[in-house]
Amino acid sequence: MADRAAHHVRSWGLWALPAPAMVFLLLVDLTALACAAGLLSDRTSFGGAMTAVILCACGVVSVEGARQVERRRRRGGALHKDLQPVWMIAAAIALPPATALVCVVALRLWWRVRASRCIPHRWVFSTAVVMLAAAFAHSTYVTVDSALATGGWSPRQVPIVAMVAAAVVFVAVDAVLCAVVIHLLDPSSTPREMFGDRAELTVDAVAAGLGCLVAAASMVTPWAGILGVPITLAGQRALLLGQLESEASTDGKTELTNFPRWRQEVEELLDRARRRDGTFAILLADIDHFKLINDRHGHLAGDHVLREVADRIRAVIRSADVAGRFGGEEFVIGMPDVDVRHAVGAAHRLRSAISDAQLPVRARGDLADFGEPGDAGDLGGPGAVWVRLTVSVGVAVYPVDGTTLDHLLEFADRGLYAAKTAGRDRVSRGLPPADPVTGSVLPPADSVAASVLPGQPDSRADPYRPGRHLRPGRHALPGLPPEPEEPADPGRLTASSS
Repeated sequence: MADRAAHHVRSWGLWALPAPAMVFLLLVDLTALACAAGLLSDRTSFGGAMTAVILCACGVVSVEGARQVERRRRRGGALHKDLQPVWMIAAAIALPPATALVCVVALRLWWRVRASRCIPHRWVFSTAVVMLAAAFAHSTYVTVDSALATGGWSPRQVPIVAMVAAAVVFVAVDAVLCAVVIHLLDPSSTPREMFGDRAELTVDAVAAGLGCLVAAASMVTPWAGILGVPITLAGQRALLLGQLESEASTDGKTELTNFPRWRQEVEELLDRARRRDGTFAILLADIDHFKLINDRHGHLAGDHVLREVADRIRAVIRSADVAGRFGGEEFVIGMPDVDVRHAVGAAHRLRSAISDAQLPVRARGDLADFGEPGDAGDLGGPGAVWVRLTVSVGVAVYPVDGTTLDHLLEFADRGLYAAKTAGRDRVSRGLPPADPVTGSVLPPADSVAASVLPGQPDSRADPYRPGRHLRPGRHALPGLPPEPEEPADPGRLTASSS
């Protein structure tokens, strides 16, 4: 039994952390434990049982009422903010220190019981952090209240200022301790990753404000804390707004910007180019023989291809560029401050980045010999085959190829049609409508011919009608813009830093 317990302890994820982070976590946990032992041993630090019970009950109701919202909210990075601290801040202000500590631990235990998954050492650390934050907040409230009352402040102002100071201290202690451990786990973390962005800091401010209001109401009568429940539930739902806006403008399969949102952003950039007499390029890319991939390997393999192409687009565009899914297997990129020469060069680099891809996909039925099988290993597993991707790209540049977005898209579409009819895996600029030539086709810079899939029809037997790309597909949903380095050459596509 002892050996089993020892083995269980050795398997904790805590020991896999970097030594500085592990020491800091243990130090915070032990400090919180010592603080709790000191407060619980002092009988004078108890009291307000009715207020404590009501605040805990309201906190549980709020947690349960917001459960559906929390399931929907996307969790990204090391920080995830919600309004649970409202009740902890109120308890730290309105209750004696030991009773407040019991409320904080009770709410954290309820969260642990109801959580579907939980990493033990993280939960213990988070609980220790809020315990210390509550203790510091209560001490701040008592100190400020006493100091202001002695200093002759108005009795109406003293509790308000003391509450605000306590709430600020609670939020600050929580933020600093979490930021330190994030930095110790990843020394390259940015301040934004350590402390949160503007939206997450706003959540902290809202929690502090609501905590003060609930504490003030509870001091009047314990039952007044119930008034905070609907407010916190409404605030918790409001946290979804930013995510819903992002989802409404994002393609679900590629996480690129959808066409309506892309069009809105590009129209603004194009207007700026008009005002400054600048240039603006449009790249319209289409995956070659995408339907054949779907037919031979299934739509799940097709979705995998779409994600791969989207990842490669994000990896080479600049932060100023706007990439989106135009519909189906078509992608569109808006590039501000890019002239014709740089636009064509950027299109070739984009084509090369995608055409170099070879993806393992699961063979289906008797088509297992499709592609160039290799050792799929961990990528595709047994029975996987390799598919080489190629794309054709049409290019249009403002103002030489058109003065409106529709004209530029039509021009780029003619270039895409010319690249398709010339053999695919090409870059092309369409020519004006009055010109009898369909487009000026620019062969691949590396002079490598496009790969031909077994059973692939002749390109002229599979025509691409000019203008058909102006109708975006139904499955268009925005992407989160990448944050690559800005290149010295305005038309040069660089590797993304994200």
